[in-house]
Amino acid sequence: MIDALDETFDREEASSIVNVLIRNLKTIPGGCLSIAVSSRPEVDILTAFNGYVPLKIECEEKSNKEDLGKFIEARLKGYGMDEKCQKEAARILQEKAAGMFLYAKYVFEQLDAKAEAAQLALGDIKGLPDGGLDGYYEATFRRIFGGKEQAHFRSKFEGHPLKRALQVLVAVQRDLTLWELSKIVETKDVKDVVETLRPLGGLLKTPPRANRPNELVQLNHKSVRDWLVDETEEKRNTNTGEWHDFHLDIKKAHSAVATSLWTKWLPPYLEILPLEGKLGDTAANT
Repeated sequence: MIDALDETFDREEASSIVNVLIRNLKTIPGGCLSIAVSSRPEVDILTAFNGYVPLKIECEEKSNKEDLGKFIEARLKGYGMDEKCQKEAARILQEKAAGMFLYAKYVFEQLDAKAEAAQLALGDIKGLPDGGLDGYYEATFRRIFGGKEQAHFRSKFEGHPLKRALQVLVAVQRDLTLWELSKIVETKDVKDVVETLRPLGGLLKTPPRANRPNELVQLNHKSVRDWLVDETEEKRNTNTGEWHDFHLDIKKAHSAVATSLWTKWLPPYLEILPLEGKLGDTAANT
């Protein structure tokens, strides 16, 4: 079983896995080996497997909702609710999750932490974000930046160090270490970028630690990046014509990273390269 092929950060690595599979699948004797590959329907992966008929699992499919319901019901049993509350909580969570298991994973992590301190009530379930993953991510960022007015969120996010760090994380072509990220966003030291990233909490795979500058900084799931940069028409606000309050323009993100690398990282290397004159002239004229 090869799970979440689309989440491979290195697309060349994903491509090599696909190529190995395509090249060798037809040479395997029938009945000896079965291989299942799961992925979101991304164009490059679908194109590579165009000789096969994929089994599509939609969030709104009955079978998917049934499986999600069983998962939710099993997890709720550990919170000591009476049967009536548990049944209602399962119904509410099923509706809020919009068929997404990852949403359920996120909110149960929250509920587990809350249950350690106090008995959970139905109000705790009702207070969870609506709208599946999109709603969860937006609620997380609204919590980070506080306030209620849309203008407040936009203005506060615009000038915040977290926006700059996220621009780097969505634009780079490989995972960065904490030290590398601190240099690109030009913080004083690693401690500053750790404090900048800390509010993201579970949206990062591992919490950043200043005493481990060589650890990779990774968003917890590809859907976080997709939500930040998504420009599909259905995600546009029909009233304002704008994207959500924390949207990142991917072109501007790439430009910001390129500018930082060119102005801050490249000059020291240009000074020591054998062709420093030619490269320096080129850099100056670009």
